[in-house]
Amino acid sequence: MTVPNILVIDSDEGFGNMLKEGLQSSRQYRAKCVHTGSNALESVVEEPFDLVIIDMGLADMSPITLVQAIREAKNNMRIMMIPLMGQELPEQVRALNINGVLTKPFFVGDLPDMINQALGRRAAPAPAYGSSSPPAAPTPPPPTKAAPVSKTEEVPVSTIEANGEMPPISVVPQETVRFLRANESEILRLLDDLNVEVRAEAILLIAGRELIAQAGMLDRQHCQELTLLVAQSSQAAAQAAQFLGEQNGRFIQSLHEGEAYRLYTLTLANGILLSLALSSNVPLGMIRHQSRQVAEQLSRFII
Repeated sequence: MTVPNILVIDSDEGFGNMLKEGLQSSRQYRAKCVHTGSNALESVVEEPFDLVIIDMGLADMSPITLVQAIREAKNNMRIMMIPLMGQELPEQVRALNINGVLTKPFFVGDLPDMINQALGRRAAPAPAYGSSSPPAAPTPPPPTKAAPVSKTEEVPVSTIEANGEMPPISVVPQETVRFLRANESEILRLLDDLNVEVRAEAILLIAGRELIAQAGMLDRQHCQELTLLVAQSSQAAAQAAQFLGEQNGRFIQSLHEGEAYRLYTLTLANGILLSLALSSNVPLGMIRHQSRQVAEQLSRFII
């Protein structure tokens, strides 16, 4: 079967390239990304695409104008739209016989089903990530399911209390939590900047068991579920650190690595964690370097 060729059109270079790489990483599609409507039209005329994905936030051209121009150039072109964050697709756009809608945020593992529906194809087999789409009932988020731990670095196997339950999660002073939340917009900017560099499924800033801020493609519900799992794992590791006599009673960083995903967590202070769930293809050195740089900037919000 011919591999579908997809054109992504998004003024946000970071998001557009991340979507392109998500499509290519599934090994079910070829993808190209452009950042202007004019470049999109040139590409559509010059190259054979099976689907174009257009972000409603396009800067240089009205998305409606672009859809109409593409349809004039290639009458049967299938088109998928990305609405603005938190908004529905406008009725005047839906009236243009759009073939699919890709709502932000989304999980990369869901892409094949959504893309194949827009292409008018039958559901594809499970993506090469090794994860399936998250079920309707609340479950641990896909990166956790997709990444059975094959290697643990700098953190021993999680300890469990004698009764078989996870140890209690560190309590962060409410004053610290309030200060973090008061600076959420600046924290979000830092996490978004980090995401541009590493293109993660999820980047979480955690205080105790609370999710302070998030970036990446994973939706809020799954980020909250992942937050609890990361906090529990970190607390278990802290008990092991205390048992071993580690300085300050905790490990600074931990890495859980599977075939498809890595879960990297950096401890900023007692109970305050910066955690990244991302593709195992991202170099570990880059993850560490970029995370530590952001951690230094986040430290000013920890009182």
